[in-house]
Amino acid sequence: PLENLYESPLTKPALFLDWLSDREKPSKKEDEWDLLELAKNPQVSVRMRGVMEKCDYCSSRIQAAKINKKVKAGTGGDVMIKDADLKTACQSACSADAITFGNLLDKDSRVVEEKKNPRTYETLDYLDNAARTTYLAKVRNPNSKMPDSYEKPFSTKEYKAAEGGHGDAHGHSHGKDGH
Repeated sequence: PLENLYESPLTKPALFLDWLSDREKPSKKEDEWDLLELAKNPQVSVRMRGVMEKCDYCSSRIQAAKINKKVKAGTGGDVMIKDADLKTACQSACSADAITFGNLLDKDSRVVEEKKNPRTYETLDYLDNAARTTYLAKVRNPNSKMPDSYEKPFSTKEYKAAEGGHGDAHGHSHGKDGH
């Protein structure tokens, strides 16, 4: 097989003549075509090189998990998916198990426990944007004896308390009656 690795119609004219006689015949063996089909994920749309798609929180995987659960349960109504029933693409790719995905309405969910951690924060949470993604703040070792040490807030709660928050600067907050 390795000696045929670089065979092409340019190096072996007989291949070109074979192709001319029967253009419908594949140039590779059938088992190689099966391998090529397995290499592509049917759940993900193929994009050009360099194009990145926005995360949709694996809505297709969520729907597939719901359908599987409905089939097993034999019901047609809405079903609650447990954390064990679903693994998102980013969870599958992360070997450090640093990504948690789950249902916030399920009180026994791992993601609910993670959100209770005081180190969790949302980006731009002072704008009350209700982001779906939260992050865990980095664990730091603030050694006051280090020469470059300075007093800094370690959470958004401490930051808001120290800086006054976004709404306090102009006299009102962004609550229910905010701007």
